Amino acid sequence: MHRSMMRGVRLMPLFVFLSLAASAGTDRKVDFPRPDIKEWQLANGLDVIYLGVHKTPLVTVQVWYHAGSKDEPRDRRGSAHMFEHIMFKGTRHVPPEEHARMLDKLGGSVNAFTTEDMTAFHDTLPRQYMDFAMHLEAERMQHLLFLKKTIGTEREVVKEEIRRRENHPIARALERFRELAFIKHPYAWDAGGRIGDLDKTTPADLERFYKSYYHPINAILIVVGDVEEKQVRECAERWFGSIAKGSVPPRPAQNSPEPVQTMLREERREPAQLGVIIGGYKIPAAKNPDLIPLQVLESVLSQGDSSRLHRRIVRDDKVGVFAGTYLQQFEDPGLMLVFGAYLKPEQGAKLRADLLDEVAKLQKTPLDARQLEKAKNQLAAHFVYGLQHVEGLAYQIGVSSIMTGDARAWLDDYGKILAVSADDVMRVAKTYLTPERLTLVTVPPLGPGAKGGAR
Repeated sequence: MHRSMMRGVRLMPLFVFLSLAASAGTDRKVDFPRPDIKEWQLANGLDVIYLGVHKTPLVTVQVWYHAGSKDEPRDRRGSAHMFEHIMFKGTRHVPPEEHARMLDKLGGSVNAFTTEDMTAFHDTLPRQYMDFAMHLEAERMQHLLFLKKTIGTEREVVKEEIRRRENHPIARALERFRELAFIKHPYAWDAGGRIGDLDKTTPADLERFYKSYYHPINAILIVVGDVEEKQVRECAERWFGSIAKGSVPPRPAQNSPEPVQTMLREERREPAQLGVIIGGYKIPAAKNPDLIPLQVLESVLSQGDSSRLHRRIVRDDKVGVFAGTYLQQFEDPGLMLVFGAYLKPEQGAKLRADLLDEVAKLQKTPLDARQLEKAKNQLAAHFVYGLQHVEGLAYQIGVSSIMTGDARAWLDDYGKILAVSADDVMRVAKTYLTPERLTLVTVPPLGPGAKGGAR
Protein backbone atom coordinates (compact mmCIF):
# COMPACT_ATOMS: atom_id res chain seq x y z
CA MET A 1 0.00 0.00 0.00
CA HIS A 2 1.02 3.57 -0.53
CA ARG A 3 1.35 5.70 2.56
CA SER A 4 2.39 9.22 3.52
CA MET A 5 2.53 11.61 6.44
CA MET A 6 1.70 15.29 6.78
CA ARG A 7 2.86 18.21 8.87
CA GLY A 8 -0.37 20.03 9.64
CA VAL A 9 -2.07 20.33 6.27
CA ARG A 10 1.16 20.32 4.22
CA LEU A 11 3.13 17.27 3.19
CA MET A 12 6.50 16.91 4.88
CA PRO A 13 9.31 17.87 2.46
CA LEU A 14 10.70 14.75 0.82
CA PHE A 15 14.32 15.32 1.83
CA VAL A 16 13.30 15.66 5.49
CA PHE A 17 11.19 12.53 5.34
CA LEU A 18 13.91 10.44 3.74
CA SER A 19 16.61 11.69 6.07
CA LEU A 20 14.46 10.60 8.98
CA ALA A 21 13.81 7.28 7.27
CA ALA A 22 17.56 6.75 7.08
CA SER A 23 17.71 6.94 10.87
CA ALA A 24 15.44 3.90 11.22
CA GLY A 25 16.69 1.41 13.75
CA THR A 26 18.60 3.96 15.80
CA ASP A 27 17.67 5.06 19.28
CA ARG A 28 16.16 8.25 17.91
CA LYS A 29 12.39 8.33 18.21
CA VAL A 30 10.71 9.37 14.97
CA ASP A 31 7.08 10.41 14.93
CA PHE A 32 4.79 12.69 12.93
CA PRO A 33 1.85 14.96 13.63
CA ARG A 34 -1.36 13.23 12.63
CA PRO A 35 -3.41 14.66 9.76
CA ASP A 36 -6.77 15.86 11.00
CA ILE A 37 -9.07 13.28 9.44
CA LYS A 38 -12.73 13.97 10.20
CA GLU A 39 -15.42 11.29 10.07
CA TRP A 40 -19.18 11.36 10.43
CA GLN A 41 -22.20 9.44 9.23
CA LEU A 42 -25.36 10.62 7.54
CA ALA A 43 -28.73 9.46 8.81
CA ASN A 44 -28.95 6.94 5.95
CA GLY A 45 -25.72 5.24 7.03
CA LEU A 46 -23.32 6.80 4.52
CA ASP A 47 -19.87 7.23 6.06
CA VAL A 48 -18.21 10.54 5.17
CA ILE A 49 -14.49 11.13 5.63
CA TYR A 50 -12.83 14.53 5.12
CA LEU A 51 -9.22 15.66 5.15
CA GLY A 52 -8.31 19.26 4.41
CA VAL A 53 -5.13 19.63 2.35
CA HIS A 54 -4.63 23.29 1.49
CA LYS A 55 -1.60 22.89 -0.72
CA THR A 56 -3.07 23.27 -4.20
CA PRO A 57 -6.59 24.38 -5.26
CA LEU A 58 -7.74 20.81 -5.93
CA VAL A 59 -10.17 18.40 -4.36
CA THR A 60 -10.79 14.72 -4.90
CA VAL A 61 -14.30 13.35 -4.37
CA GLN A 62 -14.29 9.58 -4.10
CA VAL A 63 -16.98 7.01 -3.42
CA TRP A 64 -15.81 3.62 -2.22
CA TYR A 65 -18.18 0.65 -2.23
CA HIS A 66 -17.50 -2.35 -0.02
CA ALA A 67 -18.16 -4.65 -2.95
CA GLY A 68 -15.67 -6.60 -5.00
CA SER A 69 -15.27 -9.85 -6.85
CA LYS A 70 -15.53 -11.87 -3.63
CA ASP A 71 -19.15 -10.68 -3.38
CA GLU A 72 -20.14 -12.01 -6.81
CA PRO A 73 -22.16 -15.19 -7.29
CA ARG A 74 -19.80 -18.00 -8.23
CA ASP A 75 -21.51 -18.37 -11.62
CA ARG A 76 -21.53 -14.61 -12.35
CA ARG A 77 -17.83 -13.79 -12.00
CA GLY A 78 -17.11 -10.35 -13.42
CA SER A 79 -20.21 -8.59 -12.09
CA ALA A 80 -18.22 -6.19 -9.90
CA HIS A 81 -15.88 -5.41 -12.80
CA MET A 82 -18.86 -4.72 -15.04
CA PHE A 83 -19.96 -2.00 -12.62
CA GLU A 84 -16.66 -0.21 -13.04
CA HIS A 85 -17.86 0.27 -16.65
CA ILE A 86 -21.61 0.59 -16.25
CA MET A 87 -21.37 3.37 -13.68
CA PHE A 88 -20.19 5.64 -16.51
CA LYS A 89 -22.90 4.53 -18.95
CA GLY A 90 -25.78 6.74 -18.00
CA THR A 91 -28.29 7.50 -15.28
CA ARG A 92 -31.77 8.92 -15.20
CA HIS A 93 -30.41 12.46 -15.62
CA VAL A 94 -26.89 12.02 -17.02
CA PRO A 95 -26.38 10.59 -20.54
CA PRO A 96 -23.81 7.84 -21.15
CA GLU A 97 -20.17 8.99 -20.81
CA GLU A 98 -21.24 12.52 -19.79
CA HIS A 99 -20.05 12.09 -16.21
CA ALA A 100 -16.44 11.92 -17.42
CA ARG A 101 -16.89 14.44 -20.23
CA MET A 102 -18.38 17.12 -17.99
CA LEU A 103 -15.62 16.82 -15.41
CA ASP A 104 -12.99 16.85 -18.15
CA LYS A 105 -14.38 20.16 -19.42
CA LEU A 106 -13.97 21.57 -15.91
CA GLY A 107 -10.31 20.58 -15.83
CA GLY A 108 -10.92 17.44 -13.81
CA SER A 109 -10.25 13.75 -14.23
CA VAL A 110 -12.06 10.55 -13.33
CA ASN A 111 -10.88 7.07 -12.52
CA ALA A 112 -12.16 3.82 -11.07
CA PHE A 113 -10.91 0.41 -10.03
CA THR A 114 -12.22 -2.93 -8.83
CA THR A 115 -10.49 -5.45 -6.58
CA GLU A 116 -11.52 -8.58 -4.74
CA ASP A 117 -12.73 -6.48 -1.78
CA MET A 118 -13.82 -3.06 -3.09
CA THR A 119 -14.84 -0.85 -6.00
CA ALA A 120 -13.93 2.85 -5.98
CA PHE A 121 -14.75 5.86 -8.15
CA HIS A 122 -12.55 8.97 -8.17
CA ASP A 123 -13.30 12.52 -9.33
CA THR A 124 -10.42 14.98 -8.98
CA LEU A 125 -11.02 18.56 -10.04
CA PRO A 126 -10.65 22.26 -9.13
CA ARG A 127 -11.99 22.85 -5.64
CA GLN A 128 -14.86 25.13 -6.74
CA TYR A 129 -16.57 22.20 -8.47
CA MET A 130 -16.72 19.86 -5.49
CA ASP A 131 -20.50 20.27 -5.20
CA PHE A 132 -20.98 19.26 -8.82
CA ALA A 133 -18.83 16.14 -8.42
CA MET A 134 -20.86 15.08 -5.39
CA HIS A 135 -24.04 15.65 -7.36
CA LEU A 136 -22.81 13.31 -10.11
CA GLU A 137 -21.74 10.60 -7.66
CA ALA A 138 -25.05 10.74 -5.81
CA GLU A 139 -26.87 10.52 -9.12
CA ARG A 140 -25.24 7.25 -10.10
CA MET A 141 -25.62 5.83 -6.59
CA GLN A 142 -29.38 5.93 -6.96
CA HIS A 143 -30.39 6.34 -10.62
CA LEU A 144 -28.15 4.05 -12.67
CA LEU A 145 -29.70 2.75 -15.90
CA PHE A 146 -29.55 -0.88 -16.97
CA LEU A 147 -30.08 -0.71 -20.72
CA LYS A 148 -29.74 -4.01 -22.56
CA LYS A 149 -27.83 -2.50 -25.50
CA THR A 150 -25.38 -0.62 -23.27
CA ILE A 151 -24.76 -3.63 -21.07
CA GLY A 152 -24.19 -5.77 -24.15
CA THR A 153 -21.59 -3.34 -25.45
CA GLU A 154 -19.77 -3.13 -22.13
CA ARG A 155 -19.87 -6.88 -21.74
CA GLU A 156 -17.91 -7.17 -24.97
CA VAL A 157 -15.40 -4.57 -23.77
CA VAL A 158 -14.79 -6.51 -20.56
CA LYS A 159 -14.60 -9.81 -22.45
CA GLU A 160 -11.91 -8.35 -24.71
CA GLU A 161 -9.93 -7.34 -21.62
CA ILE A 162 -10.22 -10.94 -20.41
CA ARG A 163 -9.09 -12.30 -23.79
CA ARG A 164 -5.98 -10.13 -23.76
CA ARG A 165 -5.16 -11.41 -20.30
CA GLU A 166 -5.78 -15.03 -21.26
CA ASN A 167 -3.37 -14.71 -24.19
CA HIS A 168 -0.54 -14.19 -21.70
CA PRO A 169 0.92 -17.36 -20.18
CA ILE A 170 1.68 -15.74 -16.84
CA ALA A 171 -1.89 -14.46 -16.54
CA ARG A 172 -3.25 -17.93 -17.31
CA ALA A 173 -0.94 -19.45 -14.73
CA LEU A 174 -2.04 -16.91 -12.11
CA GLU A 175 -5.67 -17.72 -12.83
CA ARG A 176 -5.10 -21.41 -12.28
CA PHE A 177 -2.93 -20.71 -9.24
CA ARG A 178 -5.76 -18.85 -7.51
CA GLU A 179 -8.17 -21.70 -8.20
CA LEU A 180 -5.73 -24.12 -6.62
CA ALA A 181 -4.82 -21.91 -3.66
CA PHE A 182 -8.43 -21.17 -2.63
CA ILE A 183 -10.59 -24.26 -2.85
CA LYS A 184 -13.64 -22.70 -1.14
CA HIS A 185 -13.23 -18.93 -0.63
CA PRO A 186 -14.23 -16.62 -3.54
CA TYR A 187 -10.64 -15.34 -3.69
CA ALA A 188 -10.36 -18.34 -6.03
CA TRP A 189 -10.98 -15.81 -8.81
CA ASP A 190 -9.79 -12.27 -9.33
CA ALA A 191 -11.80 -9.19 -10.29
CA GLY A 192 -11.27 -9.59 -14.03
CA GLY A 193 -14.15 -12.00 -14.52
CA ARG A 194 -14.76 -15.01 -16.77
CA ILE A 195 -16.14 -14.86 -20.31
CA GLY A 196 -18.57 -17.74 -19.81
CA ASP A 197 -20.06 -16.13 -16.72
CA LEU A 198 -20.38 -12.72 -18.38
CA ASP A 199 -22.23 -14.28 -21.29
CA LYS A 200 -24.80 -15.59 -18.81
CA THR A 201 -25.08 -12.30 -16.88
CA THR A 202 -28.33 -10.44 -17.62
CA PRO A 203 -29.34 -6.82 -16.94
CA ALA A 204 -31.55 -8.19 -14.14
CA ASP A 205 -28.52 -9.92 -12.56
CA LEU A 206 -26.57 -6.67 -12.61
CA GLU A 207 -29.44 -4.63 -11.25
CA ARG A 208 -29.79 -7.11 -8.40
CA PHE A 209 -26.06 -6.72 -7.60
CA TYR A 210 -26.45 -2.92 -7.73
CA LYS A 211 -29.38 -2.91 -5.35
CA SER A 212 -27.53 -5.19 -2.94
CA TYR A 213 -24.24 -3.28 -2.73
CA TYR A 214 -24.49 0.21 -4.23
CA HIS A 215 -26.23 2.17 -1.50
CA PRO A 216 -25.27 4.38 1.46
CA ILE A 217 -24.95 1.72 4.15
CA ASN A 218 -22.28 -0.02 2.04
CA ALA A 219 -20.41 3.08 0.82
CA ILE A 220 -17.86 5.65 1.97
CA LEU A 221 -17.68 9.20 0.65
CA ILE A 222 -14.10 10.51 0.90
CA VAL A 223 -13.22 14.15 0.24
CA VAL A 224 -9.61 15.32 0.40
CA GLY A 225 -8.36 18.69 -0.72
CA ASP A 226 -8.55 22.45 -0.51
CA VAL A 227 -12.09 22.74 0.82
CA GLU A 228 -13.53 23.31 4.29
CA GLU A 229 -15.31 20.79 6.45
CA LYS A 230 -18.46 22.93 6.54
CA GLN A 231 -18.68 22.81 2.74
CA VAL A 232 -18.25 19.05 2.69
CA ARG A 233 -20.92 18.52 5.32
CA GLU A 234 -23.42 20.72 3.48
CA CYS A 235 -22.79 19.15 0.07
CA ALA A 236 -22.84 15.59 1.38
CA GLU A 237 -26.17 16.16 3.08
CA ARG A 238 -27.60 17.96 0.05
CA TRP A 239 -26.87 15.25 -2.49
CA PHE A 240 -26.60 12.00 -0.53
CA GLY A 241 -28.82 12.63 2.51
CA SER A 242 -32.09 11.68 0.82
CA ILE A 243 -30.88 8.43 -0.75
CA ALA A 244 -32.48 5.33 0.73
CA LYS A 245 -30.28 3.56 3.25
CA GLY A 246 -30.43 0.10 1.75
CA SER A 247 -30.11 -3.24 3.51
CA VAL A 248 -27.06 -4.94 4.94
CA PRO A 249 -25.59 -6.67 1.87
CA PRO A 250 -24.93 -10.39 1.62
CA ARG A 251 -21.35 -11.54 2.20
CA PRO A 252 -20.78 -14.82 0.35
CA ALA A 253 -17.21 -15.08 1.66
CA GLN A 254 -18.49 -15.38 5.22
CA ASN A 255 -20.33 -18.52 4.19
CA SER A 256 -17.29 -19.92 2.39
CA PRO A 257 -14.31 -19.58 4.76
CA GLU A 258 -11.13 -21.09 3.39
CA PRO A 259 -10.15 -24.24 5.31
CA VAL A 260 -6.68 -24.38 6.81
CA GLN A 261 -4.18 -25.65 4.27
CA THR A 262 -2.21 -28.58 5.69
CA MET A 263 -0.03 -29.71 2.79
CA LEU A 264 1.71 -28.49 -0.34
CA ARG A 265 -0.56 -28.10 -3.36
CA GLU A 266 1.32 -28.34 -6.65
CA GLU A 267 0.35 -28.59 -10.29
CA ARG A 268 2.26 -28.66 -13.57
CA ARG A 269 0.55 -27.19 -16.61
CA GLU A 270 1.06 -27.63 -20.33
CA PRO A 271 4.04 -25.76 -21.83
CA ALA A 272 3.89 -22.18 -23.10
CA GLN A 273 6.27 -19.85 -24.90
CA LEU A 274 7.52 -18.49 -21.57
CA GLY A 275 8.02 -20.71 -18.55
CA VAL A 276 6.76 -19.51 -15.17
CA ILE A 277 6.73 -20.85 -11.63
CA ILE A 278 4.22 -19.23 -9.29
CA GLY A 279 4.15 -20.03 -5.60
CA GLY A 280 1.98 -18.55 -2.91
CA TYR A 281 1.99 -18.84 0.89
CA LYS A 282 -1.15 -18.18 2.92
CA ILE A 283 -0.78 -15.02 5.01
CA PRO A 284 -3.16 -13.26 7.44
CA ALA A 285 -5.75 -10.61 6.58
CA ALA A 286 -4.56 -7.06 5.85
CA LYS A 287 -5.38 -5.76 9.33
CA ASN A 288 -3.09 -8.29 11.03
CA PRO A 289 0.03 -6.59 12.48
CA ASP A 290 2.27 -9.26 10.95
CA LEU A 291 1.67 -7.71 7.53
CA ILE A 292 4.23 -5.00 8.35
CA PRO A 293 7.21 -7.37 8.89
CA LEU A 294 5.97 -9.36 5.89
CA GLN A 295 6.31 -6.18 3.80
CA VAL A 296 9.89 -5.82 4.99
CA LEU A 297 10.54 -9.47 4.14
CA GLU A 298 9.08 -8.96 0.66
CA SER A 299 11.33 -5.97 0.09
CA VAL A 300 14.41 -7.99 1.03
CA LEU A 301 13.49 -10.73 -1.42
CA SER A 302 12.49 -8.73 -4.47
CA GLN A 303 12.92 -4.95 -4.39
CA GLY A 304 15.57 -3.90 -6.89
CA ASP A 305 18.44 -5.52 -8.78
CA SER A 306 20.32 -6.16 -5.53
CA SER A 307 17.42 -8.09 -3.98
CA ARG A 308 18.02 -11.69 -3.00
CA LEU A 309 15.86 -13.30 -5.68
CA HIS A 310 17.13 -11.18 -8.58
CA ARG A 311 20.75 -11.56 -7.52
CA ARG A 312 20.59 -15.33 -7.19
CA ILE A 313 18.21 -16.34 -9.98
CA VAL A 314 18.94 -13.80 -12.70
CA ARG A 315 22.49 -12.65 -12.03
CA ASP A 316 24.32 -15.53 -10.30
CA ASP A 317 22.65 -18.84 -11.16
CA LYS A 318 21.21 -17.52 -14.45
CA VAL A 319 18.22 -19.87 -14.32
CA GLY A 320 15.55 -17.24 -14.95
CA VAL A 321 14.90 -13.93 -16.67
CA PHE A 322 12.85 -12.52 -13.81
CA ALA A 323 12.01 -13.31 -10.20
CA GLY A 324 10.08 -11.53 -7.50
CA THR A 325 7.43 -11.54 -4.81
CA TYR A 326 4.11 -9.81 -4.28
CA LEU A 327 1.95 -9.49 -1.19
CA GLN A 328 -1.70 -9.97 -2.07
CA GLN A 329 -3.21 -8.23 0.94
CA PHE A 330 -6.93 -8.88 1.24
CA GLU A 331 -9.70 -8.13 3.70
CA ASP A 332 -9.69 -11.85 4.45
CA PRO A 333 -6.47 -13.91 4.62
CA GLY A 334 -4.33 -13.46 1.52
CA LEU A 335 -1.15 -14.67 -0.14
CA MET A 336 2.51 -13.88 -0.51
CA LEU A 337 3.44 -14.75 -4.08
CA VAL A 338 6.94 -15.92 -5.03
CA PHE A 339 7.53 -16.31 -8.76
CA GLY A 340 10.08 -16.64 -11.51
CA ALA A 341 10.12 -16.74 -15.32
CA TYR A 342 12.49 -18.83 -17.43
CA LEU A 343 13.21 -19.72 -21.06
CA LYS A 344 14.75 -23.23 -21.09
CA PRO A 345 12.95 -26.36 -19.83
CA GLU A 346 16.10 -27.61 -18.09
CA GLN A 347 16.17 -24.49 -15.88
CA GLY A 348 12.87 -25.27 -14.18
CA ALA A 349 14.03 -27.58 -11.38
CA LYS A 350 16.86 -25.25 -10.35
CA LEU A 351 14.61 -22.18 -10.48
CA ARG A 352 12.06 -23.89 -8.25
CA ALA A 353 14.79 -24.92 -5.80
CA ASP A 354 16.27 -21.40 -5.73
CA LEU A 355 12.91 -19.76 -5.03
CA LEU A 356 12.14 -22.04 -2.11
CA ASP A 357 15.70 -21.93 -0.77
CA GLU A 358 15.74 -18.13 -0.58
CA VAL A 359 12.51 -18.26 1.41
CA ALA A 360 13.94 -20.95 3.70
CA LYS A 361 17.06 -18.86 4.39
CA LEU A 362 14.88 -16.18 5.97
CA GLN A 363 13.72 -18.76 8.51
CA LYS A 364 17.24 -19.82 9.48
CA THR A 365 19.47 -16.75 9.41
CA PRO A 366 18.58 -13.26 10.71
CA LEU A 367 18.91 -10.36 8.29
CA ASP A 368 22.06 -8.34 8.74
CA ALA A 369 21.61 -4.72 9.77
CA ARG A 370 22.39 -3.35 6.31
CA GLN A 371 19.75 -5.45 4.57
CA LEU A 372 17.16 -4.64 7.19
CA GLU A 373 17.75 -0.90 6.98
CA LYS A 374 17.72 -0.93 3.19
CA ALA A 375 14.36 -2.71 3.15
CA LYS A 376 12.83 -0.32 5.67
CA ASN A 377 14.17 2.71 3.79
CA GLN A 378 12.65 1.41 0.56
CA LEU A 379 9.27 1.11 2.25
CA ALA A 380 9.64 4.60 3.74
CA ALA A 381 10.41 6.08 0.31
CA HIS A 382 7.42 4.28 -1.19
CA PHE A 383 5.36 5.62 1.68
CA VAL A 384 5.99 9.24 0.75
CA TYR A 385 6.31 9.05 -3.02
CA GLY A 386 2.82 7.62 -3.37
CA LEU A 387 1.05 10.25 -1.31
CA GLN A 388 2.12 13.71 -2.31
CA HIS A 389 -1.26 14.30 -3.94
CA VAL A 390 -4.83 14.45 -2.69
CA GLU A 391 -5.76 11.33 -4.67
CA GLY A 392 -3.08 9.28 -2.93
CA LEU A 393 -4.17 10.38 0.52
CA ALA A 394 -7.78 9.57 -0.27
CA TYR A 395 -6.71 6.21 -1.65
CA GLN A 396 -4.94 5.29 1.57
CA ILE A 397 -7.91 6.38 3.67
CA GLY A 398 -10.26 4.30 1.52
CA VAL A 399 -8.14 1.16 1.55
CA SER A 400 -7.59 1.46 5.29
CA SER A 401 -11.31 1.96 5.91
CA ILE A 402 -12.37 -1.14 4.03
CA MET A 403 -9.46 -3.45 4.76
CA THR A 404 -9.16 -2.68 8.47
CA GLY A 405 -12.42 -0.93 9.36
CA ASP A 406 -10.43 2.13 10.49
CA ALA A 407 -9.75 5.18 8.30
CA ARG A 408 -6.78 6.12 10.49
CA ALA A 409 -5.09 2.73 10.89
CA TRP A 410 -2.53 3.47 8.18
CA LEU A 411 -1.16 6.39 10.20
CA ASP A 412 0.60 3.91 12.48
CA ASP A 413 2.32 2.03 9.68
CA TYR A 414 5.38 4.24 9.40
CA GLY A 415 6.31 3.82 13.04
CA LYS A 416 5.65 0.10 12.80
CA ILE A 417 7.98 -0.17 9.80
CA LEU A 418 10.76 1.54 11.77
CA ALA A 419 10.21 -0.85 14.66
CA VAL A 420 10.58 -4.07 12.63
CA SER A 421 13.55 -6.11 13.78
CA ALA A 422 15.48 -8.96 12.20
CA ASP A 423 13.79 -11.26 14.71
CA ASP A 424 10.36 -10.07 13.51
CA VAL A 425 11.23 -10.94 9.92
CA MET A 426 12.50 -14.38 10.92
CA ARG A 427 9.39 -14.99 13.05
CA VAL A 428 6.90 -14.25 10.24
CA ALA A 429 8.97 -16.30 7.80
CA LYS A 430 8.83 -19.29 10.15
CA THR A 431 5.13 -18.77 10.85
CA TYR A 432 3.72 -18.23 7.37
CA LEU A 433 6.26 -19.28 4.72
CA THR A 434 6.07 -22.99 5.41
CA PRO A 435 5.68 -25.85 2.90
CA GLU A 436 2.22 -26.84 4.13
CA ARG A 437 0.94 -23.30 3.42
CA LEU A 438 2.38 -23.26 -0.12
CA THR A 439 0.65 -23.63 -3.48
CA LEU A 440 2.82 -24.01 -6.60
CA VAL A 441 1.92 -23.88 -10.30
CA THR A 442 4.54 -24.50 -12.97
CA VAL A 443 4.12 -23.72 -16.67
CA PRO A 444 7.28 -25.01 -18.39
CA PRO A 445 8.58 -23.33 -21.53
CA LEU A 446 8.27 -25.04 -24.89
CA GLY A 447 11.30 -26.95 -25.99
CA PRO A 448 13.21 -26.13 -29.20
CA GLY A 449 10.98 -26.47 -32.27
CA ALA A 450 7.84 -27.17 -30.22
CA LYS A 451 4.51 -25.46 -30.88
CA GLY A 452 1.44 -24.82 -28.78
CA GLY A 453 0.74 -23.27 -25.42
CA ALA A 454 -0.72 -23.82 -22.00
CA ARG A 455 -4.44 -23.64 -21.46
